[in-house]
Amino acid sequence: MTILTNRPGVRRAAVTASALAASLSAVLLAAVPSAQAEPPGPVPARAATAGPAATKAAQQAYYPNTDWIVCEVNKERANHGMTPLQISDPVSNTARAHARDMARTGKLSPVGSDGRDLRARLSDAKVFSSYIREYLFSGYTSDSYFADMATDPDTDFSKALMNQDVVAVGLGYDNRYWDVVLVGKHRKLVTRSPSCARP
Repeated sequence: MTILTNRPGVRRAAVTASALAASLSAVLLAAVPSAQAEPPGPVPARAATAGPAATKAAQQAYYPNTDWIVCEVNKERANHGMTPLQISDPVSNTARAHARDMARTGKLSPVGSDGRDLRARLSDAKVFSSYIREYLFSGYTSDSYFADMATDPDTDFSKALMNQDVVAVGLGYDNRYWDVVLVGKHRKLVTRSPSCARP
């Protein structure tokens, strides 16, 4: 595992399906460029004085609008003449459970606290695909910052999202921990189109 950081609290990782099947040794952790990362900002005074539970509640007040983020990615895919990505709710549910596990353990890792990897988690959810890729992030609390990073052509994440083999995405988030899973075609893959209207 290679770890590169130049900014605490904002990290990302990518895991390919083949690396998961082999030994998960291809995990890459890298710092998000500061131009794309949200400034950490101060913790609200009442959260700081009310203890850890209030701090977690203040951080958890944010939850990403998956549909809007995917719509922003689809604008970029359209610029490249590509079909739009779909959202897979079963994949999102799996990603959400893993994000919750990472938030609970405070560890950005492709392997859950139960020792299981992405392939095993998706198998439990009856999701199968020959193309699976997972990206793990920590530190984003803004749809706009995340969408900007996801559509920045200089990031590996954006390049993966522009891959024509990717047909659907699942996104999970909990307390600043993100698990984004990209999947390819499969005859039993359940997907839906994103709703692009912001609330």
